[in-house]
Amino acid sequence: MSEMKINVCFKGEKLFSEAEIDLDESITELSFILNSGLEVSGIACDEKPVPITVEAEYEPLFCAKVKKYSVKCGGNFNRVKICYSGKISGWHNIITGDIIEINRYGVWLPCELSQTVSISTELTGCGDYFLVKGEFDGDRWRYSAGEWDMNLILYRKSVLKTLLGKHISIYYADGSLDGAAEFSKNVFEDVLDYYTKELFNRDCGKHTEMACLYPALPSGGAYKRDGLIVCISPGTDEKEAVTVNAHELAHEWCTGADAWSWEDWLNETTAEWSMLLYCLDRGKNDIFDAMIGEYLAKAPDLPPIKTADGSRPKGVHTKGTALFYELYKAFGAETVKSIIRTFVGLEVKTTEKLFEKMRSNGLSEAAAAIEKGLTEK
Repeated sequence: MSEMKINVCFKGEKLFSEAEIDLDESITELSFILNSGLEVSGIACDEKPVPITVEAEYEPLFCAKVKKYSVKCGGNFNRVKICYSGKISGWHNIITGDIIEINRYGVWLPCELSQTVSISTELTGCGDYFLVKGEFDGDRWRYSAGEWDMNLILYRKSVLKTLLGKHISIYYADGSLDGAAEFSKNVFEDVLDYYTKELFNRDCGKHTEMACLYPALPSGGAYKRDGLIVCISPGTDEKEAVTVNAHELAHEWCTGADAWSWEDWLNETTAEWSMLLYCLDRGKNDIFDAMIGEYLAKAPDLPPIKTADGSRPKGVHTKGTALFYELYKAFGAETVKSIIRTFVGLEVKTTEKLFEKMRSNGLSEAAAAIEKGLTEK
């Protein structure tokens, strides 16, 4: 398989990188996107410098503004080297002396290549740091993952704190979070127990790493990747600890619908209601009421979930959660659980496939209610 190997180092608030792409077959052109704030200083094909050509500049869904580059050298080539550097931007992307996080939202590496490649990274000059989910090899950190899992999260060892649980490791850099980390660990274990034994009745089969970015990032929410939860803090109160752990962990099961379209309501609504059902079944009614209250207050001002052009509308997460609340009131918690389990078990994760399965499982009325709600303001 073709591969891209990236060498990265950090100096001050900037990253410096060389990406070497080795292709299995000769090609005549290669395209990729990269964060607009990163300057490409050189591109070479088969060791020969070629002009740097920018085809377009735009802002993809979820991501920082990017430039799309085209690589041509007037003939066939098998190897491309891209040198670039600069300050990163984008959601959850930051470089400080103590904490570094760069991820796909910031498009810190060449992405959307016109050729399929495996991706690996080496970090040099980072011996004083710990890389979450990385492997230290002599004098450098190594990390391999798919494009959307290329999350480089580093802590300076002198500030790093680690809390190990049975199924989770929590990393953070501020001693004021010691109590919150311990509490969050216990919440995670209880949520995992509920999901594996009651809601989903199946194990997630992996250890989870939680990377907490405070104080480098004081706000900004959380996201989930394979075996990884990235958040600002482990939760400074019970509501935050429950919502971060239960929603993000639920994405181990509640995933697979197209996140770039209105169908993302399936991923987000089922994950959020997994959290809400945990609250109901564990007697955390105050958290359930508070979260539902927030969603119901915001939902009327948001557009319908299903868009005419198939795009992902603003507030799809909120709108979907409010829609499921109507199902909960009309049909009860067990029906909501059944719908979530049905979505998780689908081979093809679309709303239409969910409806088909619901109807065959005796949930035609609930399917009709969802179908109506998808287009309501």
